[in-house]
Amino acid sequence: MAAGARPRLLVTGATGYLGRRLVPLAAGRAEVVAASRTGAAVSGARPMALDLTDADSVAAALAALRPDAVVHAAAANPGAEPRRFGEVNVAGTAALARAVAGLGPRCRLVSVSTDVVHDGRSAPYADDAPARPLSAYGRSKAEGESVVLAACPGAAVVRTSLVYDLDEIDRGTAGFAAALARGEAPTLFGDVWRQPVWAHSLADALVDLALSRPEVAGLANVAGRQVLSRAGFGLRLLEHWQVAGRERAVEGSAAGVSEVPLDLRLRLDRADALGYQLPGVDTVLLAARRR
Repeated sequence: MAAGARPRLLVTGATGYLGRRLVPLAAGRAEVVAASRTGAAVSGARPMALDLTDADSVAAALAALRPDAVVHAAAANPGAEPRRFGEVNVAGTAALARAVAGLGPRCRLVSVSTDVVHDGRSAPYADDAPARPLSAYGRSKAEGESVVLAACPGAAVVRTSLVYDLDEIDRGTAGFAAALARGEAPTLFGDVWRQPVWAHSLADALVDLALSRPEVAGLANVAGRQVLSRAGFGLRLLEHWQVAGRERAVEGSAAGVSEVPLDLRLRLDRADALGYQLPGVDTVLLAARRR
């Protein structure tokens, strides 16, 4: 990068829920290239079509673009066809990591992972706790972590939790709302513990890691500071969105549900050391009510 030039940042998954918060925030600090399967326009960035499942095209695209940093936020999320977990979260992530490695140390990679790489039996989890996933999605994200760090040992892999915002309903809450709209009484687990993260605060940390913290390598937990049950979180968000029929939602137990880890509390040692104080859900909701 030439002296005085703005760094070039590639964001994968730029049209996704997190990506749409990442791009405008990063645009104030970098020349942002917004990559997605379709190459759809994203405000504040140059769009680029990128198919992570085509390793040759990924390598060619990055060789031509020569970014200074990459934030890998693209993923096949729970609810996707199971084959997509391997295609995107493992093979696609591997293709991207190898392409970044091919650019040499000049290019920084920050990859977004999940707390669901854990089995929920040994919380709170340290930053470098070994992955022991229970679900196909969790296994694919754990494999994605491994391929990133094998190809790019200097990369940062961020394990985070449920991502939400208050100006667009998140996928989980939308699923509960859809069930209520159908007249159902969805069960929200009262014994599944997570640390939901406000999308804007997570995006800020990811951009900082990509552009200002090249020394941070390996695994890091970055999540909200408030521990909530899945029911506690879901009910708060249903209330925020004033979802009709929310009083029909019932609290239940995930005990015996084989692929649901119960306790995914994270230690935030590295985040604390880096000064990342991501607010809890109640803090974010209170601030919104005061605006």
